[in-house]
Amino acid sequence: MNSILKPYVGVRIRQLLQEEQAYDGWRLNECSPMVGDYGTVVDVLRAAGLPDKYVVECCQADGSTLWLAEFFAEELEINPTELA
Repeated sequence: MNSILKPYVGVRIRQLLQEEQAYDGWRLNECSPMVGDYGTVVDVLRAAGLPDKYVVECCQADGSTLWLAEFFAEELEINPTELA
Protein backbone atom coordinates (compact mmCIF):
# COMPACT_ATOMS: atom_id res chain seq x y z
CA MET A 1 0.00 0.00 0.00
CA ASN A 2 1.14 3.51 -0.72
CA SER A 3 1.85 4.57 2.87
CA ILE A 4 0.92 8.20 2.17
CA LEU A 5 -2.56 7.33 0.87
CA LYS A 6 -4.33 6.26 4.03
CA PRO A 7 -7.61 7.10 5.73
CA TYR A 8 -8.19 10.75 6.63
CA VAL A 9 -5.55 12.10 4.23
CA GLY A 10 -6.68 14.95 1.98
CA VAL A 11 -6.25 14.29 -1.73
CA ARG A 12 -6.81 15.96 -5.10
CA ILE A 13 -7.99 14.11 -8.20
CA ARG A 14 -5.22 14.31 -10.78
CA GLN A 15 -6.77 12.09 -13.47
CA LEU A 16 -9.79 9.88 -14.06
CA LEU A 17 -9.09 6.43 -15.53
CA GLN A 18 -12.61 4.96 -15.48
CA GLU A 19 -15.97 5.71 -17.07
CA GLU A 20 -18.07 8.33 -15.28
CA GLN A 21 -20.63 5.82 -13.96
CA ALA A 22 -17.83 3.83 -12.25
CA TYR A 23 -17.43 6.70 -9.78
CA ASP A 24 -21.01 6.45 -8.46
CA GLY A 25 -21.07 2.96 -6.99
CA TRP A 26 -23.17 4.05 -4.00
CA ARG A 27 -25.67 5.95 -6.19
CA LEU A 28 -25.61 9.01 -3.94
CA ASN A 29 -23.42 11.45 -5.83
CA GLU A 30 -24.90 14.87 -6.46
CA CYS A 31 -22.33 15.35 -9.23
CA SER A 32 -19.47 13.36 -10.74
CA PRO A 33 -15.93 13.72 -9.42
CA MET A 34 -13.77 15.88 -11.67
CA VAL A 35 -10.04 16.42 -12.11
CA GLY A 36 -9.00 19.07 -9.61
CA ASP A 37 -11.62 18.18 -6.99
CA TYR A 38 -10.45 17.72 -3.40
CA GLY A 39 -11.62 15.08 -0.98
CA THR A 40 -10.61 12.89 1.95
CA VAL A 41 -9.64 9.22 1.84
CA VAL A 42 -12.17 7.44 4.07
CA ASP A 43 -11.18 3.81 3.42
CA VAL A 44 -8.70 1.61 1.58
CA LEU A 45 -10.08 -1.41 -0.27
CA ARG A 46 -7.78 -4.42 -0.66
CA ALA A 47 -8.30 -7.73 -2.45
CA ALA A 48 -5.74 -10.42 -3.23
CA GLY A 49 -4.32 -10.04 -6.71
CA LEU A 50 -5.91 -6.62 -7.35
CA PRO A 51 -4.54 -3.11 -6.90
CA ASP A 52 -5.69 -1.19 -3.85
CA LYS A 53 -8.55 1.25 -4.35
CA TYR A 54 -9.19 4.32 -2.24
CA VAL A 55 -12.65 5.47 -1.18
CA VAL A 56 -12.69 9.27 -1.28
CA GLU A 57 -15.44 11.59 -0.06
CA CYS A 58 -15.93 15.19 -1.16
CA CYS A 59 -18.12 17.22 1.21
CA GLN A 60 -19.99 20.46 0.73
CA ALA A 61 -19.60 23.44 3.09
CA ASP A 62 -22.51 22.18 5.22
CA GLY A 63 -20.80 18.79 5.69
CA SER A 64 -23.11 16.82 3.39
CA THR A 65 -21.59 14.48 0.82
CA LEU A 66 -21.18 15.89 -2.69
CA TRP A 67 -19.70 12.63 -4.00
CA LEU A 68 -18.22 9.37 -2.70
CA ALA A 69 -16.11 7.32 -5.09
CA GLU A 70 -13.37 4.70 -5.44
CA PHE A 71 -10.08 5.62 -7.10
CA PHE A 72 -6.79 3.94 -8.01
CA ALA A 73 -3.64 5.44 -6.44
CA GLU A 74 -2.50 6.88 -9.78
CA GLU A 75 -5.71 8.94 -9.98
CA LEU A 76 -4.91 10.80 -6.75
CA GLU A 77 -2.29 13.09 -5.31
CA ILE A 78 -1.85 14.32 -1.77
CA ASN A 79 -3.36 17.73 -1.08
CA PRO A 80 -0.31 20.02 -0.82
CA THR A 81 -1.57 21.43 2.49
CA GLU A 82 -1.20 17.90 3.95
CA LEU A 83 2.55 17.97 3.22
CA ALA A 84 3.30 21.30 4.88
